[in-house]
Amino acid sequence: MDPIILKIEEQIWKSVDAEKRIGVLDGLSGIALFYNYLIEMESNEEYQNKLFSVIDKIGDLISEESYNPSLCSGIAGYGWVLAKIKNKNLEIEDDYFEALDAILAESLFEEAAKNYYDFLHGGFGIALYFIERYKAKKEKSIETILTEFCNTLIEKINNNPELLFSSDSEKPDQKMYYFGLAHGISGTLNFLIYLQTNLPEVHPAIHEAITKTIGFMNTYKTFDEESKQFYPGQILISNASVTKARLGWCQGDLGIANAILNSGSFLKNTSLKEDGNSLINATKNITVEESLVNDFALCHGSSGLILQYYLASKKTNVSYSDTITIWYENLKKQTRDFTEFKSFFINQYVAETNILNGAAGLGLTLLTIENKIPSDWVECLNLY
Repeated sequence: MDPIILKIEEQIWKSVDAEKRIGVLDGLSGIALFYNYLIEMESNEEYQNKLFSVIDKIGDLISEESYNPSLCSGIAGYGWVLAKIKNKNLEIEDDYFEALDAILAESLFEEAAKNYYDFLHGGFGIALYFIERYKAKKEKSIETILTEFCNTLIEKINNNPELLFSSDSEKPDQKMYYFGLAHGISGTLNFLIYLQTNLPEVHPAIHEAITKTIGFMNTYKTFDEESKQFYPGQILISNASVTKARLGWCQGDLGIANAILNSGSFLKNTSLKEDGNSLINATKNITVEESLVNDFALCHGSSGLILQYYLASKKTNVSYSDTITIWYENLKKQTRDFTEFKSFFINQYVAETNILNGAAGLGLTLLTIENKIPSDWVECLNLY
């Protein structure tokens, strides 16, 4: 095993005892996913036992406490990991998944009724669980859930996109348009395409929905000299004030470019593919100092950028190795040569081991860019 991965694993395992969060992005389910890929790469009894220990702990926590249904920090993230793991020594009874299905289907349609589609905390993240279930089983009941969810989403985009794309704040003066993959319009675009590609029938209005979504984003597209990006991070609807984007996964042009490229591929639209490529290339001109990147993490740190440039190179057959090298060197500084894993949170650095902001996300990223594990785990980041 690579010495850097060994250091990362050691830090992660030390954190498990005290960890109470269960989500795939913020907690133990993500750590289970990390161990699953270590086992896939190299059969190891120690890692197998650690994987089972983490899953058992999550089960105990769920039986003792109440958790939300979300992907990031709740039941959908846990269920998605259970469905994702293909381990002959781990057998999950169908009855268990069916119980999760019932709980999460109710939550899915409750969030959709509120127009709360947020990938991390709302409907899209819950739907990701059902997509993984459907990929494994092709059950008609799950297909029905996903088809209804997809049909309603497309209808809303085509009839009233402004309502769908505005944030869920109950205070009118606080409603926003977010543009990033985590919470925003490009995230809607990416997830809609992924959802549709996993259903047996193409919705007749999907092309219109994708085109309308991109058109809506492009209404606000203008190059900003300070951030050196074309799309804002967010816009306050009441007065159209703009918050500039940082360069990251959660927000910024790099993630938006991923969504536009996926749209171009889905629609077989060369112009959209060129737009996506141009957007990626433009981000290469943003220096480390200009980027507002201040930690190593996936969410809005160096490893998130490295991962996205790597995925872009695979998608476009264009090498981004020079740009990846710049961010890799920055990553080494931020982690003190892979010995310290601290995420920047509310004006301070905090040791973190989860996927979104911590060592597990870094470990999975390093293994991916070294082609040691498949990249399908990035589905939990709304990257495809």
